[in-house]
Amino acid sequence: MNQKVKKLLELQEIDNSIRTKERRIDNIMKKRKNLKEEIEEIKEKEKEREDRLKELKEKSQRKNERVDELQGKIEEYQERLDEGIISFKETEALEEKIEHSTERMEKLEDEAIDIMMEIDRREEERKEQESESQSSIDDKTGKIEELKNEKKETRGELNELQDSKKEVRKEIPERLISQYDRLRKTTNEPVVQIKNGVCQGCQMSVSKNTVKQARSSQGIATCENCSRILYLR
Repeated sequence: MNQKVKKLLELQEIDNSIRTKERRIDNIMKKRKNLKEEIEEIKEKEKEREDRLKELKEKSQRKNERVDELQGKIEEYQERLDEGIISFKETEALEEKIEHSTERMEKLEDEAIDIMMEIDRREEERKEQESESQSSIDDKTGKIEELKNEKKETRGELNELQDSKKEVRKEIPERLISQYDRLRKTTNEPVVQIKNGVCQGCQMSVSKNTVKQARSSQGIATCENCSRILYLR
């Protein structure tokens, strides 16, 4: 095999390895991004649960405050009744207000109790969910750190390949490098083997002269159909 073609094959192998490493880094970056988004989503859900619990507590507080207000009103009405210096009509009106306020207060107390029970239930659920969420965040954070180390390692390997590529390209004539680079824009395999008289790039038969040239240690054989650089083992 032509030594120049051997160098082109070496370059092609390096380029394909570089492409694989670059894809690996891209994949790592996507995974890290997804994990970070998942962590933010977990945190957002935790915040939503916290906000809902806060709203319930505020609602409970408002109802309790309203109960206290009604209790104060009832006591005020009762004091006026106990004074006994009001008319019968006023007495009836106060008794009606006490009855109405008592009914309203009891209803609010029942509602407040229901809310407190709901708060207790949600707080218990939140403790469990918070534990699960933190465990999930810790797991994802660990994976992000692993991916960070993997990226660093892959980046180092990629840099080594880039250095090797520069050295190999120096050993190949500029004309061949230009031909190789032009082919590389449309295919990952600019240099392919001839098998049974067939170009393994386009799967088309090549001429006997092309096969003969590929077998020779002199000159460069190219496929008449796809222009790939050819070689024979």
